[in-house]
Amino acid sequence: MKTNEEQTIRFSENHIRARWLTNVKNYHIEDRTIVVNLGNEQACISAPPEKYLLPRTSGIYQNVSVSNCDSLLLIEISEETNIGSIVLDPEWHLLGDISDFPRNTPLWKSAQYELGTVRFDPRYVTGLSSQPIDSPLRTYRVKVNLWFAPAKTNCAIHNHHMVPEFLEVHTQIYGAGRMQKFHAHDFSTLYQDVTMSPGNTHVPFASVDEEGAFIYPWHQYYADTDCIWMAIEFHPID
Repeated sequence: MKTNEEQTIRFSENHIRARWLTNVKNYHIEDRTIVVNLGNEQACISAPPEKYLLPRTSGIYQNVSVSNCDSLLLIEISEETNIGSIVLDPEWHLLGDISDFPRNTPLWKSAQYELGTVRFDPRYVTGLSSQPIDSPLRTYRVKVNLWFAPAKTNCAIHNHHMVPEFLEVHTQIYGAGRMQKFHAHDFSTLYQDVTMSPGNTHVPFASVDEEGAFIYPWHQYYADTDCIWMAIEFHPID
């Protein structure tokens, strides 16, 4: 199998450079880059003492090599000036123009890309089990897209996505925001802020029911500044 296979992910023509790497072996990262582990394996970072980037986590790296990993997404801000104009790029849409989402909420979505499959124990990944169970693992299709919202945007409280539910986490790309949890579909019931800065990926909010389906608390993204973040979705296949 060929190593370090690279595919360009066209989130943006002018502001963001994104590359999907598979079968990664001794790949050098020179410039400041958000590295997201989308695979089944931990990524070994050759910076003494040797460090590991776990699946479904991310960090900002430069001047390091990744000695091995099955699937990484590398994201760089290539041009910060007028970065809000990213929503004018091809395949970006105001969410209210492509769904029944309120058009007066300034939330834009990029094109979505499928980046392979992974296998994991959903109870372990969501924190319901302290150890993964080797069998049966479930298989998930990985999908990613970017979002943009200007400062002070409430991006809507919700507790479901689609049927069947997928596991979702978010990686901050630009700006400062918060993932928020609520007791009910009401802003006054806020009970947790998870701060998001570039390079951060939050732990999964979902839990798992007796049949292995994902269930969510009421939650939303809130943009403290102009923000770009990435949704990473794991869609069950079996």
